[in-house]
Amino acid sequence: MAATILAAGLGRRLGGRPKAALQIGGRSLLERLVDALRAAGIEQIRIVLGPYTETLLPLAQRCGLQVLAHDRPETGLIDSQRLSIQAHLAPGQAQGLGQSPAPAQAPDLMLVLADLPWLQADHVQALLEHWQRRTAGIEAQMPLVAGVRGHPVLLSWRAVGQIDALAPGAGIRDWLKNHPGLIGPFISQQRAYITDLDTPADLAALEQAVWPEPVRWPAPWDQP
Repeated sequence: MAATILAAGLGRRLGGRPKAALQIGGRSLLERLVDALRAAGIEQIRIVLGPYTETLLPLAQRCGLQVLAHDRPETGLIDSQRLSIQAHLAPGQAQGLGQSPAPAQAPDLMLVLADLPWLQADHVQALLEHWQRRTAGIEAQMPLVAGVRGHPVLLSWRAVGQIDALAPGAGIRDWLKNHPGLIGPFISQQRAYITDLDTPADLAALEQAVWPEPVRWPAPWDQP
């Protein structure tokens, strides 16, 4: 399993800030997420960046991530999904895993949002174990908590290839809609899969939950 972190959002509802850089107890959400993925056994990790590269690129480099950068200032989630899939299927993407670069031998892919503050290694490990035990014919998996689809999303290399072949402007949601029989939900009560950081109310709830640990934006995003 390889993973790609999607961190190209604009964070408009939080005042236009790089959400992955938010610090809990002096450690960014990005660093905490990378620690969780690696502790669960995922070593090949990429990150998709859009704006805020002056803040997020040094963090990504410190974490040892392969960076995929958009060439335009504003991008949508589908753009990030397609960029991550293209990179995953590129010749030589399996380098360092002892695998052939042939697409049929590419690893499966986990796509994870960068703003999941509660996602920990045991949550990732539970997803991976369920994925390994999936029945034949299941090509995609995502958490399902109280009827709500969450993240991360796991895709087989077959699904990745089919999504890459979609028309421009189509993304993973389109593929899922057209292939309901290939989806294997991971039923869970763990709200870490569906608790992201989008609004000031989300931020206030996070601050209350981790108190007395400080929740802070790094400079220059700490200014109103």
